Amino acid sequence: MRFRFLQDCLVGGHYFQAGTVAELPTSFVPPAACEPLDAEAARAFFDAGPQPCPLVRQQWSDVLITQYPATYWQRVGKGEFQLTGLGAALGVVKCDRQVELP
Repeated sequence: MRFRFLQDCLVGGHYFQAGTVAELPTSFVPPAACEPLDAEAARAFFDAGPQPCPLVRQQWSDVLITQYPATYWQRVGKGEFQLTGLGAALGVVKCDRQVELP
């Protein structure tokens, strides 16, 4: 599964700078601070459930983030969310917990 990190992240003891693209194992549960870049990653992002997209920024990275994420959660109804981009075809998710999305 390929992901692009939108913020600096520590995953499994490994530090990923914002903007870094990484191949991660299928056991990885993606946080909102990364963007899926292939179908398998989009499915894992979908399975993790609706999450607000964090600020897209590099703090200590020399890798520029020049594109906003194409795949993120958006509200499509009361308590219903759908991914954009790669995950758009995966359908709508109902979410009972409070989720604040832009």
